[in-house]
Amino acid sequence: MKPLTLTLQAFGPFAGREVIDFTRLGSNPLFLINGPTGAGKSSILDAICFALYGQTTGAEREAAEMRCDHAETSVLTEVCLEFSLGDKCYRIRRVPPQFRAKKSGEGTTKHNPEAQLWELAPSSEDTEDGSNEGRLLVSKNVTEATDYIKEIMGLDVEQFRQVMVLPQGKFRELLMADSKEREKIFGQLFQTNIYRRIEDRLKAQAAGIRQAVENHRNEIKGILQTAEVSSEQDVAAEAKTLKPLLLKATENKDAADQKLKASIAEKNQGLALTKRFSELAAKCRGLSDIEAMAPEVEQKQKLLQRAMLAQKIHHHFELQLAQTDQLQRLQQQVTLSKAQLVQANTDYTLAAEEYSRAKSALDELDELKQQHSDLQRYQGQLTQLSEANTVQQSRQRAVDASRRQYEARQQAYQGLQREQETAQQTAQALALELEILPSQQAKLESLTHKFQLRKQLETLRQAAAEISVQVRTAQTAFEQQTVECEQLQLTATKTEYLWHSGQAALLAKGLQQGEPCPVCGSIEHPHPATQSGDNELVSKQQVDAIRQQQQQATRRLEECKEAVSQANNLKAMNTREGMQLKAMIAEYADIAVEQMAEELAAMEIQVQQLLARQVEQHRLNRRVTEIQQELTNTFESLTELEATVKQDSHSLMQVSAQVEQLQQQIPESYRQAGFLAQALKRLAESIEKITRAATVAEQRQSEQKSIADKADSALVALTKQWDDAQVKTQQVLQTWESALQASEFADVTAFKEALLEDAAQQQLKTDIDRYNTETSNTRAVIEQMKTELAEQKAPDMEYLEAAVNTAAALFEEADKTWQKLAERNNLLKSVQDKLQKAHEKNALLEKQYAVMGTLSDVANGQTGDKISLNRFVLSVLLDDVLIQASQRLHLMSKGRYCLVRKEDRAKGNKASGLELEVEDGNTGKTRSVATLSGGESFMAALSLALGLSDVVQSYAGGIKLDALFIDEGFGSLDSESLDAAIRVLIDLQQTGRMIGVISHVSELKEQMALRLDVMSGQSGSHIAMKVA
Repeated sequence: MKPLTLTLQAFGPFAGREVIDFTRLGSNPLFLINGPTGAGKSSILDAICFALYGQTTGAEREAAEMRCDHAETSVLTEVCLEFSLGDKCYRIRRVPPQFRAKKSGEGTTKHNPEAQLWELAPSSEDTEDGSNEGRLLVSKNVTEATDYIKEIMGLDVEQFRQVMVLPQGKFRELLMADSKEREKIFGQLFQTNIYRRIEDRLKAQAAGIRQAVENHRNEIKGILQTAEVSSEQDVAAEAKTLKPLLLKATENKDAADQKLKASIAEKNQGLALTKRFSELAAKCRGLSDIEAMAPEVEQKQKLLQRAMLAQKIHHHFELQLAQTDQLQRLQQQVTLSKAQLVQANTDYTLAAEEYSRAKSALDELDELKQQHSDLQRYQGQLTQLSEANTVQQSRQRAVDASRRQYEARQQAYQGLQREQETAQQTAQALALELEILPSQQAKLESLTHKFQLRKQLETLRQAAAEISVQVRTAQTAFEQQTVECEQLQLTATKTEYLWHSGQAALLAKGLQQGEPCPVCGSIEHPHPATQSGDNELVSKQQVDAIRQQQQQATRRLEECKEAVSQANNLKAMNTREGMQLKAMIAEYADIAVEQMAEELAAMEIQVQQLLARQVEQHRLNRRVTEIQQELTNTFESLTELEATVKQDSHSLMQVSAQVEQLQQQIPESYRQAGFLAQALKRLAESIEKITRAATVAEQRQSEQKSIADKADSALVALTKQWDDAQVKTQQVLQTWESALQASEFADVTAFKEALLEDAAQQQLKTDIDRYNTETSNTRAVIEQMKTELAEQKAPDMEYLEAAVNTAAALFEEADKTWQKLAERNNLLKSVQDKLQKAHEKNALLEKQYAVMGTLSDVANGQTGDKISLNRFVLSVLLDDVLIQASQRLHLMSKGRYCLVRKEDRAKGNKASGLELEVEDGNTGKTRSVATLSGGESFMAALSLALGLSDVVQSYAGGIKLDALFIDEGFGSLDSESLDAAIRVLIDLQQTGRMIGVISHVSELKEQMALRLDVMSGQSGSHIAMKVA
């Protein structure tokens, strides 16, 4: 990641809008961020970190606390960063939560945090106005923007602070991180998550196999429990015993089954014969019931015959009804048609009268049209008059406006002359006051540097007491541990002696005269060892336990000795750094920090006041120049305005003459546009009304004439139809009466009563046919069944039922016995099959676990040195980083120090393999990086950050660390170390890195041509870029 431009507004100490264009510094610049204490140098790094992650570099202040107190309430606090990442460019804008002025009314309102992220198009695709909005990736959501930044950067905020920004007071964090913290950072940078996933996958697979083995063991127990046996041997024994019992039960069951089937067959034959006798009796009763229905069937026969006679003359009856109905409808239509004809004639007469009146009104139309033409001519002239009046008013306003502008410009000219004279006098007075500014700035910078050194000295003095306590505590612990080690040595020696004595006594008990001793080989045993009654027999385990305690105590003694050495080193280092600081600040060494801070604050206020006067002086000088130009411009404007007034006045006189001429041509009553328009409207409406009324009346007369003619024709046609229908109706009635007289029906009523629907007639025929068929069939069946049962007699069903019940009871008892034995036998077979399959599967799982479990333990660091696969890979990468870092540290420390990886296993279960130590060339020993002094720690941390940047960049697909920012730390270096550090940074810059340094060290200011100068003032700070 490399920043391109940074825009800050109302952020930190910057009240206004500040824009830093890093591209002006060059492609791979090494630049200094310079300025007095509190001006806002670190706030630039805070702004970069906040833009990316919504947090500051030091994490001491929340985002909401970064708003500048000098900013106007209407100005929004925001940061916008454009940066490159590989071959892509992005822009991110963030706004922290804050209170701003309401858009309407008084008071403030809360503005919620927001963030926008764009992927910018290549520079060749910029729009015509130079803007490059690009593609919007995140529209507003703060969390979404942070997650996107983490994804494309490959770093979270903590990792960003440790590898790309070394914040003030935080540069030791990456150097002092333990294995667990460094594993997280390096894993993200080198993208070794695949090894972590391998560890997790192996661990999960091993756990799955282990759980499967346990499940199968439980499954075997469950299988045995289903058979209610305790072992597989019990299953085999019971199955062998059960086999002959099951064979005998099967034979008994088959015999009982045969007897039951024979009894059931005899019973079924008896039931069938009983059923046939019952059916014969039922058929005889059914025949009696059928024969009882004969009178009803005879009555249905008579109804059917009358209905068939009525059906023959039914069509004559229907025809006379339809003809009579049609005659009635025609009569109603004739009556209605006569009424419509009368109404149509009446409407035609009225329409003719209306048309006659409309023709009389047309005679007045020509006179009205002439009046309308005259009014239209006045209307055109009135429009010209209105336009002329408008122009006259406009010219009058122009004259008035140009006169006012001339008078105002004349007053402004006189005011500028007075302002120029006052500004020249004030600027001359400020120039005299500012003669002492350079010397005061130099004093302030020197005092600021000494104040920082004085605070460091005060910190060392405060730490001295704590270090002394650490020395005494470590020495006391060392002495106590020495005593404990000596006591354990005596105890261990005594215990081992007792064990040897006990072993000799045990051997002596087994010696026989004439047989060789297993120790010395002698066949004589004059003084065999004996067990003393006062001494208990000591076991080998007791000896090993006491020796283990002794070894642990010895290790603790070494640790105490190391702690004493480290504490003494810290004390010596504290004393040495204190003497160096006292020599650097001389007379200020014994002055109180608070007194020195007050002196520094007073001088800062004085310099800030002088700087404010300098800004005011520059502003006044620029204002004098601006006023002179404004005076020249104002004089030229006055000349132009005077000519404009004369020209506008002449134009006004011409328009006024035109207005007077038009007023004479229009009658006074029509000079108002409203009156003339109303008159025109009334005339137009009258003309339109007369014309439309004549047209409508003529059209209506024609329509009513046509309606009357159609009504007359319709009445003639309906009258003829009615006459024809009367003749036909008389003929149909005569035919019906003749047919009725010729039938056997006395009158129409008898005819209607005999009529039946087709469905009713069909139902009667069906009932009669069914009766005849059923009677014939039943008689035939009865005769057949009597012949069939003539030689049979009814069976004894009670006897047959009892025989079946007895056989069923015997079969049920035999079946229960067989069922019980068969179920038990099947269960034992199933258990044996399941046990065989379970053993086969369990053997396979045990074989798999032997391989997978071992792989999982090795990959997850459960064996040997307790180093996981991921940490092993990272340790190799860390070695590469330390090679690069040590080259730079060796240069900066003048050949004394190199960084190495600690290979000893950590105590307990603590993660190990990634801790750092420093190899001291002066002593030839390695020691913890925590023992380095402040300046040495800074050099080591800087070397580690640079080495990490090199190695990450060298790996294909690695994270892009194209920039490094260092906040303070150089003040703790002597001149030679400072020169060496600068040479390292220059070498790094030449490999394609951007490096920004924040420092008060004057030597850096002299050696770095590229600078961002941060200048503080009473109303906020400002940034100026210095480019060579």
